[in-house]
Amino acid sequence: MVHIYLSALVIYGLCLTPVVSASPPPSVVVQPGKNVTLQCTNVTGAPGHVGWFKQVNGSEPLCIASMYSSDPAVQHHNGFPPSHMEMLVRNITIFLKIAEVDEADSGHYFCGMLDKYIIFTNATVLKVQGHKNSEKDLTENCEKGPDSQRQPQNDQIQDPDTLNYAALNFTSKKTKMERRRKKELDPHVVYAATR
Repeated sequence: MVHIYLSALVIYGLCLTPVVSASPPPSVVVQPGKNVTLQCTNVTGAPGHVGWFKQVNGSEPLCIASMYSSDPAVQHHNGFPPSHMEMLVRNITIFLKIAEVDEADSGHYFCGMLDKYIIFTNATVLKVQGHKNSEKDLTENCEKGPDSQRQPQNDQIQDPDTLNYAALNFTSKKTKMERRRKKELDPHVVYAATR
């Protein structure tokens, strides 16, 4: 009887376990030559380094621009010109204004915060019409910030057919173990297997 009661409690407890689901990041479809503004809300409640990043075809994310949250000076990185991509901060919202978009501007944009690690949030897929790159090839998942809100501007169309993505960093425990094993083997001893 106690065993049945305990089993019922375990099953009941599993039913109460919260399920986390990630929704796809919003897509913004823009025609070439138009201006677009992306926004990221409430990235950090504490002072820290914040920035905008761009990722294309699953490649390594590149930092576009960044700033320390208490210093208004924005630094641009990786050859992204300030005249084309401008980072602005108002209260707790960080904006990225992209002037006169072209097909090369298509990709995944997200903001991030650097504390001990880079935390990426508020993903947006920017599609410039006429860009042939299909977003359906991507299989990564993205964790979206809890308070993110995006409102399309007049020349922007929301596209619900997008996939999630995330920048993940896994430590390679297997590789570390293999290195340890190689170090532990004595090069002056002959090892042999016998039956």
